Amino acid sequence: MRKGRLLAWTRAVGCLAAIAAADAVLHRRRLPWLAIGLFDHPAHLATAGLVALNVHNRPTRWTQGLLVGALVPDLDHVPLALSRQWPTQGDARPVTHCLAAIAPVAAAAAATQSERLHGTATGMLVHFARDLGVGSGVPLLWPLSRRSVKVRYGVYAGGCVGLAVLALAPAYSRSRP
Repeated sequence: MRKGRLLAWTRAVGCLAAIAAADAVLHRRRLPWLAIGLFDHPAHLATAGLVALNVHNRPTRWTQGLLVGALVPDLDHVPLALSRQWPTQGDARPVTHCLAAIAPVAAAAAATQSERLHGTATGMLVHFARDLGVGSGVPLLWPLSRRSVKVRYGVYAGGCVGLAVLALAPAYSRSRP
């Protein structure tokens, strides 16, 4: 296998493996709330990794922002972790998981033309995409609606597989004689 193909396979399959391993544990084990992040956060980063593999000609600053943004909505976990009572599985996600939370980051990115902030806003969207398919859903339209939006896990997993396949396509199209 050529070096370019091997690198593409390693990256794409590595991201899929990280997501599959994390979700296998999360679906089969009832973990304490604080321990869930040990599996969920790497899966958020791997999902962002699949997106990064498909976005070409972006500076490193954008990719750095993407990876940071993939975790930013969970900053609300810090005060929750310090509280006396932790959330339980099935509890609604907090409002940091809504489109309105992305608005200030996107506005700052537009105003400053910061590649890092553009990546951060994109990473936040990627975070929401994963959360749509796992757990209790996402209150995307808060404050207009408190209803959580959710999709079947297969939609999220299928999207990840699709991103992996798309990431591999250039490595195979270039290698044809």
